[in-house]
Amino acid sequence: MKNIVFFLVSLLMLTTTQIKAQELSIVANIWPPYVDKALPGNGLAVMIVREAMKRAGYTPKGRLEKWERALQGSELGAYEVVAAIWKTKAREEKLLFSDPYLRNNIVLIAQSDSKIEYNNYSDLYGLLIGVLKDYAYDEKFNNDPKILKLEANRLTQNLLAVQNGSIDLAVADKRLALYELKTYMGNNRQYFRFLAKPLASRELYIAAPKDNPNSKTIIANFNKALASMKKDGTYQKIIDEYTF
Repeated sequence: MKNIVFFLVSLLMLTTTQIKAQELSIVANIWPPYVDKALPGNGLAVMIVREAMKRAGYTPKGRLEKWERALQGSELGAYEVVAAIWKTKAREEKLLFSDPYLRNNIVLIAQSDSKIEYNNYSDLYGLLIGVLKDYAYDEKFNNDPKILKLEANRLTQNLLAVQNGSIDLAVADKRLALYELKTYMGNNRQYFRFLAKPLASRELYIAAPKDNPNSKTIIANFNKALASMKKDGTYQKIIDEYTF
């Protein structure tokens, strides 16, 4: 009888472990310094999300896609989690969002000797502003027809355009801007300045498709693990590794 009980307990423990260690398909797009195979831990966002998912008992299996495919795939349920995403009303219709795990400050970048200052949207009217394709910077900014926007695929393109005077300002997440200035434009960094007032501040989340019955549990487990990381100092340690 004792052997039978021991066997059943062992089987239960094994089954529980297998459930907790279930694989989780996670998608992201290349977005340094948040997501990039060339960076330590594959990027700041990846390090945080991976650690939280492991604590929550999952085995994260990551995949990189172009942003359009990553977003569409996650909304359609092809992936269980999208690792780094900003929240919008449209996205909330199909996705469940976690607690935020990072804050993105969206800044305006000008030539160092530029006299441009920003306090409200009207200060941007008549200027040509470089943006990145498919970025949900700020809904009012994106939809304001009086703000002239020029799309590019890479921030470096916009930085070069600011430097040579082709555009007046570039919009960027501040960490991304600092990373690209250091990595690609270190010799020319003195030619740029960040305007004092950010354009916007966005929170970064993971998200899971509403149609997946496991999504609520995945999000809840992630939130719990994230809280424990902040409590024991692991979260801040990861943040400190990505200071530029």
